Order: sequence, then C-alpha cells, then structure tokens
Amino acid sequence: MQYKKISIKLEGYLKYKYSSNVLELHYSKPVTIHQVLKDAKISSADVFFIKTGDLMVKEDYLLTKSTEVKLFPVIGGG
Repeated sequence: MQYKKISIKLEGYLKYKYSSNVLELHYSKPVTIHQVLKDAKISSADVFFIKTGDLMVKEDYLLTKSTEVKLFPVIGGG
C-alpha cells in the first residue's frame, strides 16, 4: 500500500503555539485539508490561508499525493 506523506509547515506564531514548525502525517487514501488539520489538532480558527505548492486552497481541498501544506496565521494589527 502506498502511503501519502503530508508535511504541514506552520508559519508565523503558529509554530510557537503548536510547538513545532513542521508536522508529518501519513494517509493511505486522499484526504481533505480539513481532516489533516483535525488530525494534527490545529484549530482552523488560527489559520488565515493555506498553500500547497503555488496554490492557495481552502479546507475542502483534496490532497491526492504526498505534498507540503503551509499554514499561515491570522495577522492582527491596527
């Protein structure tokens, strides 16, 4: 069985909040980013946008092969 390796790279303050800047998960079938976030115990409320490769995607994006997913935090200020 071929497993897909999903590497999650946390940007900004997310790497401190979740005490790591890269997480790896393995799946035997295609998986949505929503499920990856849930399995990694990352709150979607902390994530402003998601990139995989050069694409900006939403949580319903289906990951069908091994890839790196970058999560960028909500940025506040004013």
